[in-house]
Amino acid sequence: MKKIAFLLFFFAIAFHASAQVFSGMSEVDKSKKEGVYTFVNTQEKFARASWKAYLSKFGKVIEGKNGTYSSSDIKIANISDTPLVLVSKVSEENKKVKLFVSIATGNDEYIQTGHAKLSETSTWIEDFIKIVDLEEAVRIEENKLAELVAAQAKNSKQAERLIRELDSNSRQINNLEERLKEAKIEKEKILTNQVQNKVDQKTKEEEIAAQKVVVESAKQKIK
Repeated sequence: MKKIAFLLFFFAIAFHASAQVFSGMSEVDKSKKEGVYTFVNTQEKFARASWKAYLSKFGKVIEGKNGTYSSSDIKIANISDTPLVLVSKVSEENKKVKLFVSIATGNDEYIQTGHAKLSETSTWIEDFIKIVDLEEAVRIEENKLAELVAAQAKNSKQAERLIRELDSNSRQINNLEERLKEAKIEKEKILTNQVQNKVDQKTKEEEIAAQKVVVESAKQKIK
């Protein structure tokens, strides 16, 4: 457990160290928005789910198309005492997952470079990044666990297969041993028959020789 906790902490520190929030513009629902953005170290589908869950802690969230999330009553204490209007988008750009957030604090006034609440907004977004990093660290360890479980299952199947093969081999050996016993018995029968055959041959040879004498004697009587 200590090792896992250390790994999670390590991943969180490593990823957080690379997290930066920038000012910029982005198109959300076919409209150009001013705001801030950062990059998230996870897959797009995970980032979207995590961002929606994070926003839901601060107010009602409306999920739009193509990874857009908005709210007209987000309450972020460190940024404003009154509800804020927020529009955001999670998308993939150049094989990176980008999170864009546009927060309006007044008419045509958005949090970006130069805004008094830029630092607080960056911290708020970085808090989300920390959560994503921890979730991703858990997924990495879960994937390792799944790989180990799969490898163990494969080994178990191999062990079962080897048991079946060994059982089959034992049956084959038993069959061969039984056939060997039968072959040995058959060999003894053949050897016995062979000995009897030699005796029979000798007997017949003697009978033939004696019969020849009888035949020759019979012929002599005719003369």
